[in-house]
Amino acid sequence: MGLGCPDISMLPSLSALFGVPIEKLLAGNLPTSFLEGNMKKSKYLVCPHCGNLTLTTGDASITCCGRSLEPMTAKKAEESEKFHVEVIENDWFLTTDHPMEKENYISFVAFATGDKVQLYKQYPEWDLQLQIPKRGHGTLFWYSTTKGFFYQYL
Repeated sequence: MGLGCPDISMLPSLSALFGVPIEKLLAGNLPTSFLEGNMKKSKYLVCPHCGNLTLTTGDASITCCGRSLEPMTAKKAEESEKFHVEVIENDWFLTTDHPMEKENYISFVAFATGDKVQLYKQYPEWDLQLQIPKRGHGTLFWYSTTKGFFYQYL
């Protein structure tokens, strides 16, 4: 291990793939988060200008609309903020009391398990009702355009 080096022409592609500068690749300083790979630990970034959503599984420098984005920190939802969860056969049926108005709505919902993230884009003035396959336990994340980023366990 550590006895070889990739062809120099591969360095830009490897740098992009791992999201690290070429200098760090050459020095062997790759973050250990690449080895973990737990999708529940993914980082969510939302552009405040256009609302674009970016998901990363490790450290990354992300920009959108000329702005550098920082990963959001999810807050544990209070009882009044949580989604209502009903089990119907092999699915979770999720609803919420959150208003879905033009200036105040839930932009996306994500359900993360150790190996998978399912993203559900939401739109203002739509009823928010989701049906998610029930497959073990996971974390439900959502982003409110006015209240921020939240989570609850399912």
